[in-house]
Amino acid sequence: MIIREVEAFYRAFVDGFNREDAEVYLRSFSYPNAVLRGEHGITVHLKEAEQRQYYQTLMRALHMEGWNHTSVGALQVVPLTDSTAILVVDITRSRKDKTPIENARICYTVRKDAATWKILTLTDVKPPYSGPSPNSVSFPG
Repeated sequence: MIIREVEAFYRAFVDGFNREDAEVYLRSFSYPNAVLRGEHGITVHLKEAEQRQYYQTLMRALHMEGWNHTSVGALQVVPLTDSTAILVVDITRSRKDKTPIENARICYTVRKDAATWKILTLTDVKPPYSGPSPNSVSFPG
């Protein structure tokens, strides 16, 4: 059940992102939340206004690259508790003619807030690393 819920949440998030629906984007995050992007370090968004500014900056940068849509490839949900999970997703950002701008793997931590899943953290996974996998972790006992 958790896996299906998180998958549905994420696909709705990407659909809203592709429609450039800022409200769907903003409602998809918990506040505070954190973004960890490689050399940029950690960015914490305490309030929705900070997340909105991040979104506007991201969209400007994507449009400068000719972005038209983001598609979802492999998607893996690893439940941690009844209300938290790790989500690892392969995405492709493409232009209108479908030429790729970027292929990325992103790792999210999500939490169920009342009845809605929300993003707590997100970070890039850069090659040669593959990110978390439930098959790579074993528990004692």
